[in-house]
Amino acid sequence: MDINTIIKFLDDYLTRTGRTSLDPVEANGILAKAGILNDSKDSPGLPLRKLLRKGNLPHSFQSGGKGSAWTIPHSSKRTNVSSNYNAEKTRVKKAATVKPKDNVTATVDISKLKKQLENARHKYKPETVKYLLIAEAPPDSIDRFFYYDNVHQHDYLFLGVTQALYPDLKDKFLASGRSKEIKNSILLKLKADGFYLLDLSELPLSLLQDNLYSQLPTLTEKINLVANKHTKIILIKATVYDTAFQFLQQKGFANLVNVRITFPGQGGQLKFQTEFKQALKSIDYLQ
Repeated sequence: MDINTIIKFLDDYLTRTGRTSLDPVEANGILAKAGILNDSKDSPGLPLRKLLRKGNLPHSFQSGGKGSAWTIPHSSKRTNVSSNYNAEKTRVKKAATVKPKDNVTATVDISKLKKQLENARHKYKPETVKYLLIAEAPPDSIDRFFYYDNVHQHDYLFLGVTQALYPDLKDKFLASGRSKEIKNSILLKLKADGFYLLDLSELPLSLLQDNLYSQLPTLTEKINLVANKHTKIILIKATVYDTAFQFLQQKGFANLVNVRITFPGQGGQLKFQTEFKQALKSIDYLQ
């Protein structure tokens, strides 16, 4: 078993599929199919988690601290975040922040990007937000942002949400070749039905200068700006749930839905449908 082979294979998979990250279960399954790292039948993902705990994939991280879910991004996207199993305090302290790549910051105006994303998001903000969805972050390939109406591929979250809420519109959208007009009509329907999406991180993960926990105070402010005491809040993606659920609960958000939802990326679409619909049923949106 060669660690460099594992990292390169997962990097190539992420690049090929347009994904931003994988969890250990999915990643180990992919590696097993390729004959690179056998999986465990009794505990899927365990062989890879053991490597993660040893720090063998140093770009991977646990955003919620030790005991929370692992995230495996492309090795070029993040620097070493503490594995939470390293006993060297100095090394942990050094690894406490995530610095963006120099070539990314050289070409991206952070303030301009934040404003651009906020403008796109605000265009589809309901007058009254009934259902607030909180995802992890805008995609590293920013042209795939949920609220952009001209996205040609890898729009996993948008397709997942649309499949659950408006399956006929989703089929029509794909049959049209991802028509900009149909995408716009779906976003307007989400707005009319009271759905709104925020992200835990204001920026793509490749530009995040700290861990996801650092984003919680800003997220709380944003929720208070758009939600009221009746707004139902649904967290999407395991890392978001692990990082934010208890924090938001302690902040007094009474309508926080207690369902840990898989991100609807490559391999996670069916689980997302089951878990997202479970969340919707728990707030009486679906029967």
